[in-house]
Amino acid sequence: MRTTIGHRLCHNRRGASTIIAIVLSLVIIVVIVSNVVLWSYEMNQLDWEKMNENFSITEVTKVTNSSWFVAQSEFIVNQGNLVDGSFHYTTTANDVCETFKEDLEYQLETLHPNAAGQYTQWPVEYPSGSSHWSLCDEDSPDDDSTYVENNAATTKKDSFNLQDPAGSGSINWIRIYVRAKLVASGSSILRTFMRTYGTDYEGSDITLSTSYQDNYTQYNMNPYTGADWTWSEVASLEIGAVSIKLGAALPRMTAVWVVVSYSASPNYSLDLNCPFTLDLSTYPLDQIQTVEIQLRWRADDTDENWYLKAYDWTTTAYSDSNFNSTSGQVPSSDYDTYTVNLTDKWQSYVSDSGTVRVQLHDEGEDVNQTTVGIDFLGVRVRINGSCFTFKNEGSVTLHMVSLWVINSTVHRHYDMDAIVNSAEALSYIRADINLTDGFYTVKVVTERGNKAIYSAEV
Repeated sequence: MRTTIGHRLCHNRRGASTIIAIVLSLVIIVVIVSNVVLWSYEMNQLDWEKMNENFSITEVTKVTNSSWFVAQSEFIVNQGNLVDGSFHYTTTANDVCETFKEDLEYQLETLHPNAAGQYTQWPVEYPSGSSHWSLCDEDSPDDDSTYVENNAATTKKDSFNLQDPAGSGSINWIRIYVRAKLVASGSSILRTFMRTYGTDYEGSDITLSTSYQDNYTQYNMNPYTGADWTWSEVASLEIGAVSIKLGAALPRMTAVWVVVSYSASPNYSLDLNCPFTLDLSTYPLDQIQTVEIQLRWRADDTDENWYLKAYDWTTTAYSDSNFNSTSGQVPSSDYDTYTVNLTDKWQSYVSDSGTVRVQLHDEGEDVNQTTVGIDFLGVRVRINGSCFTFKNEGSVTLHMVSLWVINSTVHRHYDMDAIVNSAEALSYIRADINLTDGFYTVKVVTERGNKAIYSAEV
């Protein structure tokens, strides 16, 4: 009986093993068949896509310049005022302009302490025993070499008399400057201080750190009179700072001064600039021959000369040195075009990232307040390249990866990476391909292996 049962168990095990082997074989067969079907589908899909690529090279032309690169942000007005419009108006020549107006030319005068004022309350001075005004009068601040410091948890004021001003004309504003820091992390109260007509005025709370920093309060008018500042008021002014110590963060002040903005005479001026960015992926620096700047504009004063300049990244100043024209242009009341070429010295005016900063300014201040309208301002590069126009007439997107230019003496290959969607055309510019005179052939190959050929004669 045991023998019979054992035979049955062995037989059953052999049967189960056979079943498992069959199932595994079926699984393997299914996987193989699935992979074959999938591979076949993918191959059929690739073949289908390849068969449905239908494209051509419709035109090949020489290219001598890029399109215009226009402003992507608002103009920076250093002198003058924006009247109307935005930089978007200056991207196309369409008689719609952005308008600027000259403003009064202003000058700046800086005045430093020369004597003690009404208050000498900050408890600590360094060097000890020095008059406080002499510790805060440096034309170039000496920071921790001389200073006053407040170690009291109560309000303390220091104020100083000023040098006599030498300017004349209309005062636009004054600024009270304080250079200060905290000797330890934390916060304490510090404000600029001014005294005029025997009345004290404090600025807003200043946020200080453990490093020296300059802060100022601007007064466009005298707060006591409510009118424009006069030179006698500036001459009798006291300036300084008020502070309260909080915790271990002692306020320390090393310099105080006042800046006066004024217009010496009724003369007007305009100075503005804007950055332009070249597309270096299409126009590499080593393929650029020169750079051009073009302005389309008008003005209501046709007697004043104006200049286009560019920022020289070497000298860090705006210049027209080595431009093809440095004589400027006198505008007309109707739209006129002003173009300059940066010649073979263009490299000085283009940064490594392709930025060109353009400046427009008048010849100098004069008594006429001019309004200027900018219809278009742009920058472009001059090259010796080629433009290839591709048309995709198929139902799938093209990815073109290789290009050949062949003539009687040259058989040259170029890598490319260009996408053309179905039913669309693409103009593909290469600044590094120069079509020589004579008969030539162009061949382009897609990622799927299809090709198009174009032949012509320059």
